[in-house]
Amino acid sequence: MAKVFRSYFILLCTLLVLVVGASSCTEDSINVDADFSLAFSADTLRFDTLFTDMGSATLKLKVYNTSAQKAHIDNIRLMNARYFHLNINGVASDEANDVYLNAKDSMLLFVQAFIDPSNANNPFVVTDSILFSLNGKKQMVQLEAFGQNAERLHQLTITSDTLLTAQLPYLVSDTLRVLPGATLTLAPGTRLCFRKYAVLYVEGRLMAEGNAQQIIQFRGDRDDYMNTIPPLSYDLCSGQWGGIVFAQGSFENRLVHVDVRNTDFGIRVDSTDIEKQVLYIENAMLRNSTGNVLEAVHAKMAVNNSLLYNAGNYVVALQGGDYTWKHCTFANYYQFAWGGRTNPILLYSNRRIDAATTAAPMPFASKMYNSIVYGSYTNEIQFKCEETPADAFVFSHCLLRHKVTTITNPPYKQCIFNTDPKYAFQQWEEDYPHVYDFNLLAGSGAIGIADNSIANEFPFDLNGNSRLSDGTADAGCYEYVQ
Repeated sequence: MAKVFRSYFILLCTLLVLVVGASSCTEDSINVDADFSLAFSADTLRFDTLFTDMGSATLKLKVYNTSAQKAHIDNIRLMNARYFHLNINGVASDEANDVYLNAKDSMLLFVQAFIDPSNANNPFVVTDSILFSLNGKKQMVQLEAFGQNAERLHQLTITSDTLLTAQLPYLVSDTLRVLPGATLTLAPGTRLCFRKYAVLYVEGRLMAEGNAQQIIQFRGDRDDYMNTIPPLSYDLCSGQWGGIVFAQGSFENRLVHVDVRNTDFGIRVDSTDIEKQVLYIENAMLRNSTGNVLEAVHAKMAVNNSLLYNAGNYVVALQGGDYTWKHCTFANYYQFAWGGRTNPILLYSNRRIDAATTAAPMPFASKMYNSIVYGSYTNEIQFKCEETPADAFVFSHCLLRHKVTTITNPPYKQCIFNTDPKYAFQQWEEDYPHVYDFNLLAGSGAIGIADNSIANEFPFDLNGNSRLSDGTADAGCYEYVQ
C-alpha cells in the first residue's frame, strides 16, 4: 500500500512540474500574433488650458499587456515631440526601442505638455500622438492640450492710474502692488491668474467692475489636474495663490461681478477709519480658501447679492468695524483629503484675533438682511464681543444655522433657525466632489422668508432671476426657480 501511495505521489509531483514548466514557458515566450493589441488607460490624454511657455503637470498613461505571453514592443515614440515630452519606464525620453512587457503586466508613461507662444488672443489647441509599434501593427494614443497666451506681470508696482483690459489674461508671478494715490481699474472680463504665493496688495484703490456677461476673475494659474483618483482639477483646490490685501489707508474699492477663488488667505481688509467705506462688494463669488474667505479689521464694508463659501478657517472673520450684508449666502462644506474646516462660518469679534486679550475693544456693528448662513456645523456663528451692545448686531429675515437660547433675542428679527436650505449640490456631491451649487431646491427653508423692501434694492439675484416675480422674495443670493 505504501508503494502504491509513493507511486501516486511521484506521478502527481511530475505532473505539477510539467504544468508549471509549461506555464513558465508560455509566459516567457513572445506573443507574435499579428492580431494582438496593447490596451491603454486612455485613448486620449487631455491637458486643460496651459499658459504658453509654461510646462504642465504630469499625466500618466498606463500600458497593459493582457495576453498570457510576453509582449515585444518594437518602438514607442512621440510623432511630433514639439509640444509634449515623455518619460518611459523611468527614463526621460521621447522614444524607446525593444521594450518588453511581461505577460499580464503593465508599464507607465508620464507625459508633460510645453506650449510655445503664438499670436493668438483666444485659447488654441495643440495635438500630438504616441505611436506604439509591435508585431507589424501600429497603435496610437492621442495627446491634446489647450494653449493660452498671457501678459506677464512680474514685480509690477502701479504708481499711477492704470487700466487692465480683457484682451489677454494676466499672469501675476509675485506681488502686484497698487501704491497710495493710484487706481488700478480692471475692465469687464479681465482675468488675473496668480502663480503660487502671488498676491494683489492694494494701498491705493482697486476698481473691478464687471457685468453679468463679463465676470472679472481672480484665480490661480493652473487648469490641469492632480494625479488623484478621481483626478482633481487645481482650479477646484484652495491654496493656489495668496489673495487680495486692502491695506490701511485704502478706501472706496469696488468688487462688482467678480469671482475670487482658490486662495491661501482670501481677501483681507484692514482700516484705521470706519467713517469711510473701504470696500463695496456686489454680485460676487468669493470662495475656496485655505484660511478665511473674507477677513476684515476695523473696516467699513458693504456686501450685497453675493455668494461666499468654503474655507479651512472662517468664511467671514470680522474684528471690529461696521458692516452691512444684503441677500448673501454664506456656506461651508470645505473638505479635502489633506484637511477640513476648523471653525464656524461667521466670526464676530470686537478685538483682533491675533491681539492680546488685554487689548481694548473696537467699535463693532453688523447688520445682515435676507441672507443664509448654513453649513456642515450645527452652530455656524461665533461671537467674541464682550462689552458690545446686543443691538449692535442685526439678523433680519435670515435663515441661520445657529443655536440660540431664545429666538426673541434682539439681534434676530423674523429669522428661521436650523431649517435645511436644500442647496442643489447636495443632490450630486458624491459624483462631483468639490463642485458646489447653492441654488435652492423645492422645500428650502429660505423660500419666501425675505423682506421685500430689501429685495427691491436688488430685484435680480446672482443668476439674473427676478426676486419679486412671485410676490415673495427668498433669502440668500439665489431665488428659487421652479
